[in-house]
Amino acid sequence: MEKEQKKSKRAVPLKFNLAFATGEITDAVSYQGFSFLIFAFYYSIVGIDLKYVTIIYILWSIYNAFNDPILGGFSDKTRTRKFGGGRRRPWMIVAWIPLSLIMFFLFTPFSTYANHPVWVSIYFFVIICLFDTIYTMFSLNRTSLYPEMFRTDKEREEAGAGRRLMMIVGLILAMGLPTFIIGDLTDPANHYKYWIAGAALGVIVFITAWVNLKWGVKEPPLEHMEKIDTIGVLKSIWITLKNKKFLIFVLCSMMNWYIFALFPMIIPYFSKYVLGIHAGADWMASNYGIYAALLLLVAFLSSAIGVLIWSKVDSILGSKLGFILSQIYWVLVLIPLFFVNNYFVALGIMALNGIGLGGSPYFIDRNISNIADDDELQTNQRREASYYGVHALIIRLSGILAIVSIFIMLGSKWSIFHEVDFTSNPPIVELKSLVSWFPAGALVLGIIFLLLYPLNKKKVDILQANYKKSKK
Repeated sequence: MEKEQKKSKRAVPLKFNLAFATGEITDAVSYQGFSFLIFAFYYSIVGIDLKYVTIIYILWSIYNAFNDPILGGFSDKTRTRKFGGGRRRPWMIVAWIPLSLIMFFLFTPFSTYANHPVWVSIYFFVIICLFDTIYTMFSLNRTSLYPEMFRTDKEREEAGAGRRLMMIVGLILAMGLPTFIIGDLTDPANHYKYWIAGAALGVIVFITAWVNLKWGVKEPPLEHMEKIDTIGVLKSIWITLKNKKFLIFVLCSMMNWYIFALFPMIIPYFSKYVLGIHAGADWMASNYGIYAALLLLVAFLSSAIGVLIWSKVDSILGSKLGFILSQIYWVLVLIPLFFVNNYFVALGIMALNGIGLGGSPYFIDRNISNIADDDELQTNQRREASYYGVHALIIRLSGILAIVSIFIMLGSKWSIFHEVDFTSNPPIVELKSLVSWFPAGALVLGIIFLLLYPLNKKKVDILQANYKKSKK
């Protein structure tokens, strides 16, 4: 009897929750590992001029503007018995092994920019586009399962908290493992160490994705899905783009993703040229990449505390107001990064930032789930992948904003990385601004968008009540 009572308290079985959440490790290791290493590799190791890196990033983001929503639309229409059957699982299975392999090939142009500038630039552009296509096939479908498999607030709170905790494990692996293998992320002599790091990340992706697919995916029976009419891909995208609630929210999300794109690119340089040089920290000289990664890892670890705090706030105040409060908090703890010069003080400030960081992915998923529920009342269909696909389309603009921000602040000084000695005159103010005022300003814009977002706690409670009635 006592066991039954304990079971009844849990809306989602623990084994299933853990297996589903393990997919967050796959996601974080692949995308955050990519984000953390790719800029430093092609800019500092391969030696591509910053203005050409900026152009390639912009072209890549434009490609993603078409890639993500189209794949989302096709996912919503899929009904097949192949590759495990269903509509989300088949796409994930197709992407599983290629995603594991491409983590290695991201770092294998087999030449430097100085020797073969055209070839290396083309390789850089093609491989990051290929990576994003494969990653989207896996991640978008896995993420779309969250609001589809977990329908009540209680289920989503449990599954959402589990996902965020597993995401932290993935982020630790994505940042920590490569830096211990590579050491100095900007030393051209470490070219081949990037290969080893990429291969190690690929193995983790392979294993965790297998666990996720084996025990963490549960779709409705195919017979049930085949009875439901589907909307065409383009029509589905168009309906999504006309949803004002969604468009307002996704602009807020883009401001958060701007920080997610900017920080992994700029923190290694902030660590070396602001915290290391200014403090005369010779102990950071040979392995500064590890200390740069620690700044991010401390934030990710403390984001676990943030997830727990914001999930409680969510249950009391709702996903809209909870997100607003988390953003206000994050703005307040970003600003001190402009004034810091000591590495250990920076570690403490990044730990405080992690609590704000923990709210963003948690509340983004919670609110998109609410939007998908609201959409179901209008269309009588579950179209999570279309929403996540168009969400990915718009947040990809954050990547353009991030690289353009770097170019505006550093382009005149860092256009050609290897030809200038930055240790004598490092761009201290510029780097400090990129980790404080720029992201804080983006979050203020995000808060303004959230204030206009209409799905507050009262309206979400009505959506949940309507769902429960439909199940009776």
